[in-house]
Amino acid sequence: MFEICRNISEKNKWFLILITLCLLMLVGFFCLWQNTKKAEDTYRQAVVLQQEQLEQTQALSKALHISQINAKELQTTYDELKAKPPVASFTVSIPTLELAAAQVAERINKQDATLPPETLEKTDRTAVVKNDTEYKVDVLKINLDKAWEVSAGVGSHRGDAYIPIGLQRNYDRNKAVVAEVHLVPEDLVKGKITTSGWEVKHVWRF
Repeated sequence: MFEICRNISEKNKWFLILITLCLLMLVGFFCLWQNTKKAEDTYRQAVVLQQEQLEQTQALSKALHISQINAKELQTTYDELKAKPPVASFTVSIPTLELAAAQVAERINKQDATLPPETLEKTDRTAVVKNDTEYKVDVLKINLDKAWEVSAGVGSHRGDAYIPIGLQRNYDRNKAVVAEVHLVPEDLVKGKITTSGWEVKHVWRF
């Protein structure tokens, strides 16, 4: 029985190595996902912003833990929104604007049901802006444009199967660069990484 098991193990050693590597990668990705999710849950908490922070891209990026691309887009959107009526409004009775902003942020984080539903929506970021110019508090619900994207799948070219692995960098609001390699599945099973092709693309997003 031992001899049979040893022969099977030797015959399929590369397959077993591949399975082991895949399992290790899955564990690594799971740990990375857990850490990322924990950080994102923290970043989703409402934070108070000074009006000056919204006017400085780097300060805004740091305060909300977002890319400078997203920070610039937020600045543009906020300027546009100021000229429009708010989606929802509510009143708080408190002596100073500073305390009002802090209280609103705290109530949002505690999911206070007395607030308008729009303020409690789950988004990537929530900013409570102390608007000194108009003496009010603005609540911004923000969904981010992701800076990086990873893709994987399966494809076929002239009857030959391949596994495409891609990496996309969104470097501007409407532009991105994609790099992709095509892996040979038969060689992966044998423990070898062989490419059958590759491509680099520029993407215009609209």
